[in-house]
Amino acid sequence: MNAQANGQLSWSRRRALALLLQGGMALGAGAVNAAPSATTVAPKFNPDGSEAHWPGNSIICHVDKRSETFMALLDIHQNLMRSGMLHRIAVLPPASYHMTVFNGISYPARHLDFPTDIPPDADEAFCNAWWLAKLKVFDLGCELPFRLRVLPVEQQTNLYNIQFEPVDAAENRKIRKLRDRLAQALNYRLADHDSFRFHITLNYFYSTMTSEEQRRFFKLHQVLAGELIRRAPVVELQNPEYVYFDGMYEFRPQLLLQNQRPA
Repeated sequence: MNAQANGQLSWSRRRALALLLQGGMALGAGAVNAAPSATTVAPKFNPDGSEAHWPGNSIICHVDKRSETFMALLDIHQNLMRSGMLHRIAVLPPASYHMTVFNGISYPARHLDFPTDIPPDADEAFCNAWWLAKLKVFDLGCELPFRLRVLPVEQQTNLYNIQFEPVDAAENRKIRKLRDRLAQALNYRLADHDSFRFHITLNYFYSTMTSEEQRRFFKLHQVLAGELIRRAPVVELQNPEYVYFDGMYEFRPQLLLQNQRPA
């Protein structure tokens, strides 16, 4: 990275921190007054903030580490680590940053949702391998990259993540059709399948915030979302990855979904 780029990154960090110290005054009134989502304590982390055992599988796109989106997310990570909220939040490592294309099986929640063609008492290894065999012959069936834009700051009310939407109607149809085909191939369709909001998760809450802490953290979150919009309003994602995980810190790729047939 050249000196000019380093200077721009440093300026971005200083600006974000300055805005936070100003109490978010640079945000529009509508953004500051928007209601944040509830900061529910996540079962994916222990009461001391350590990562809980939460195994499963999923289909995701990791954020390209060479992209401006990833560089901006690195600055967001640093600001979260300096936020004074580490007694409440578990900040995810940048290597984990991804966008979920299709939610897989969360084994601790298997009593709520489970594929219809797998025995309910099947172990994790069997389920993971069952999906792997199916996905090896699954045709991605669409052009890459996926292109999504960051939602406006006033809509960034989920304090766990940054939320996105496809850049246009054609891109939305492409991604939604892929999700529909995956649900059919894997015999697995969650209740929020049609309303699923694309996002990149930044942190989880392992301890309940006071109302004042939530107010301050909401302001910080919106400042950081605004910086991402300024620097990298559109994210481009390549082949989805079928991944295994034991918790929220690492998602281990097993297979890249590919176009099996020529266009």
